[in-house]
Amino acid sequence: MIDKKFQRRGGRVKVTFSIPTEWLDRPTSVVGDFNDWDPTATPLRKKGSLRSATVVLDEGGQYAFRYLDSDGRWHDDPAADAISPNADGGTNCVVDLRRPQPDATTDS
Repeated sequence: MIDKKFQRRGGRVKVTFSIPTEWLDRPTSVVGDFNDWDPTATPLRKKGSLRSATVVLDEGGQYAFRYLDSDGRWHDDPAADAISPNADGGTNCVVDLRRPQPDATTDS
């Protein structure tokens, strides 16, 4: 699950990445281009039946990320906004922080 809270001022978004412990019950980090793919920068903390971490990112961009567990295995997030190919021949998840636009409807 990815929860996005757009801040009213400052162009920032609080993003919380969460995974159920039943899905991955071992130490895990969220790594991505927002933390230079550093596996020690953003560990997921166990809280009840979830592991989660929160980061504050700039609004308007798209950020690649994945989860890396303590066994060195990479995991995708099914709640990602998109999946894109990466330079290593695999995939990255994408979180899109462009503010949703209201539907443009016209009366006919």
